[in-house]
Amino acid sequence: MNWSADEKRVIDDDVNKPRDEILIALDGYSVEIGFNEAESLTALADRLPDGTRVFLNMMPKDGIEDRIRACQQIKSLGMSPVPHMAARLVDKKKDVSEMLDKFVQHGVSEILVIAGDYNQASGEVEDALGFIEAIGAGANGIQRVGIAGYPEGHPQISDEILDKALDDKIAALQALNIKPYIVTQFSFNADAIVQWCENIHARYPEIRIQVGVPGPAKLTTLIRFAQRCGVVSSMKKLKGLPVSSSLKLMQRVPPLNQAMAVGNYRNTQNRNATIHFFTFGGLEASLEWIQSKVAEGSAPPS
Repeated sequence: MNWSADEKRVIDDDVNKPRDEILIALDGYSVEIGFNEAESLTALADRLPDGTRVFLNMMPKDGIEDRIRACQQIKSLGMSPVPHMAARLVDKKKDVSEMLDKFVQHGVSEILVIAGDYNQASGEVEDALGFIEAIGAGANGIQRVGIAGYPEGHPQISDEILDKALDDKIAALQALNIKPYIVTQFSFNADAIVQWCENIHARYPEIRIQVGVPGPAKLTTLIRFAQRCGVVSSMKKLKGLPVSSSLKLMQRVPPLNQAMAVGNYRNTQNRNATIHFFTFGGLEASLEWIQSKVAEGSAPPS
């Protein structure tokens, strides 16, 4: 495989040697936070490798200037900001290139384009493909664009339509000479994750897949977000966990099985896959879990 320069650190030269599966999955991981958490990132910056991709999710009330300041804060800490772009919040197609110009002027070279969790578009851009097409020749420094993937499917969209949409978005980005990659919805279903990655890599062997997993979060938090995101299979797994007391609902559930599955897939199949942490407001807990796993995997055998 011919990995690009920015992906060299994601796949080891000797990827098939026996290594801890979690360490393999964590190599090149990314994290996702709200833009209002960027300031608090300063105190945690020493726990993140230089160049870590930090994704900034987006709410309707989040202003562009505030999000740009958050990107500047992330970049000043030696990390790479990746702001979300919600297509259905864009009023006019011409706004897309103008908005991206502002981000690029402040050091952003990578974005994640999503339709946005809204039933109707507020303006001319209907979906993520429409946003990508509106970039046109005015990409102006945007080098990589992430698009969404759904290992468990979508509660309102058929798998056939999802596959067609993925193909169309990848083709549109390639036509613009922008490198596409995929960030998946979070999942607790390790088998579904691996099967989905295999299917995608059969069609696009070199595309990078950042597998979404929830950072260690309280069971109540995970159930709430799983319901909101329509992650049906994960909901069943969460509700099937043995919970004998309200105390257990407050315990944090780590993404151990998903990380091991991604590491094993990456190691045995030599595919470009890594972990993307949805921190759900718990960035510090996620980083503590990552550090503990790195320490365990790096320790010499007893």
